[in-house]
Amino acid sequence: MRYFKRPSVVLATLLIVLTALVVFLSNSALAQGREFTQRHFQKLMKVIQLTQLYYVEDVDWDTVVEGAISGMLADLDPHSVYIPPKKAEENKESFQGKYEGIGIEFDIIDGYLTVVAPIPGSPSYELGLQSGDRIIKIDGESAVGITHDEVRRRLKGPKGTQVTVTILREGMDEPFDVTITRAEIPIYTITTSFMVDDSTGYVAINRFAATTSRELEKALSNLEKQNMRRLVLDLRGNPGGYLDQAVRVASKFIPGHQLIVYTQGRSGQMDEQYFSDQFNRAKVRNYPLIVLINRGSASASEIVAGAIQDYDRGLILGTNSFGKGLVQKEFSLGDGSAVRITTAKYYTPSGRCIQRDYKGKKLEEYYAELQDTSWVDEKNLENLPTYQTRGGRTVHGGGGIRPDVIVRYTSYSKVPKVTNKIRQKRLFFEFAGHHEEALKGKYRDFHQFEQAFQVSDQLLKEFQRYCAEKDVPLDDAVLQKDRAYLARHIKAEIARKLFGNQGYYFVLIMGDNQFQEALRHFPEARKMAALSLDSFRH
Repeated sequence: MRYFKRPSVVLATLLIVLTALVVFLSNSALAQGREFTQRHFQKLMKVIQLTQLYYVEDVDWDTVVEGAISGMLADLDPHSVYIPPKKAEENKESFQGKYEGIGIEFDIIDGYLTVVAPIPGSPSYELGLQSGDRIIKIDGESAVGITHDEVRRRLKGPKGTQVTVTILREGMDEPFDVTITRAEIPIYTITTSFMVDDSTGYVAINRFAATTSRELEKALSNLEKQNMRRLVLDLRGNPGGYLDQAVRVASKFIPGHQLIVYTQGRSGQMDEQYFSDQFNRAKVRNYPLIVLINRGSASASEIVAGAIQDYDRGLILGTNSFGKGLVQKEFSLGDGSAVRITTAKYYTPSGRCIQRDYKGKKLEEYYAELQDTSWVDEKNLENLPTYQTRGGRTVHGGGGIRPDVIVRYTSYSKVPKVTNKIRQKRLFFEFAGHHEEALKGKYRDFHQFEQAFQVSDQLLKEFQRYCAEKDVPLDDAVLQKDRAYLARHIKAEIARKLFGNQGYYFVLIMGDNQFQEALRHFPEARKMAALSLDSFRH
């Protein structure tokens, strides 16, 4: 017979935890369900005891308990989850908007730790690390074959500490060392912002973290100095984040004391109202606004889009959003892990809860619905609750934010099996690096480059040969079928090499059919903004 490791300690700990929970529940607002709760705790305790006494092998109780917690939360709703210690720390870092390290965007390409871009203002940026640099040693130890987790462990560290990296740079005969003093590195939630033309600004937000409102204020102020008179706010693929940041973002475009979102929980303890003037905003913008959303726009993104739509303040364009109207609160479990539990539902100003139905559905089924396009059919709206915007337009609840203008995304690769391999191996990035030196200094600025540089058939053929050398066959049929996609990404990566990330994103967005359609709808957005702002004054 095999014996368990520290059985008495494990069992005693579980007993203490369960007893504490029972005592807590018996003295809480849940007292009315106490007998039911105690009965189930007793059942769980019985299973633990039986496992402890009779199970055939040693039990990894950490894994068992984590599995039990995850299983229980999964039965509640799709968004209540258990977060292991390592993931909890990463989440904390991400949503705080900063970490301590050297400041690079990186990837592992052919086994080499490769700098995609130094983060502006970071120690790596100040010391001249360049896109395409390969870090082959860290503090004298080889970094060839390193994993993503190892990169983070070896390059991150307390600010003020130092790390020496050995750089292999194309065009230089020998590797060289750079000693970098770690610092606090911002994690930006604004992916990019720039002027598209002499009056149109573009801002993309990738999530809502603690710094989002401040980042957006800075981006808008900078664009306004460049004479921005209309804005495309891109929330596509934004999974959400902090609710208060969503309120702050929406409030930059909605004047006065207006309700932005409200939450309702089971007991009333989580009921809250959030207003547009609640967080000491710096300025309210009145220019025409178009918000881009898609199936990846969730939670806080939907709060922003919902408020803008309910007040007729801007035009929502794209495809249906995710449909997540649940509010989660994160609770620490004391060992670095945490649980994120749904505490309330949120509602847009018109009263819409945009949460998709999840009752009785498996998690796979719930997420598979994102591929469903039946929401486009007007007949399917008949079963959804209807609400009125401030201007009297009809909007629907119960299934995400439905755009005012539906535009499907068509700028994707036509041969994704091939292009996914190209992207996974970062061949666009590497190929652009081979042309960087020849193109440096050829264009006086990005505008000239964007207008003059074209990806020729000759350059595409060269890229085809390069892909073949990297074991990614790209035959003539694929080359022609996906020419626009391939050319756009080659040009974007060359733009990144020459002009930084703004150049990269500019090239990509100019080939984006949803963005191009948004530009055509600004007359409608201008009229909507004028009517909406006039209604706030009455």
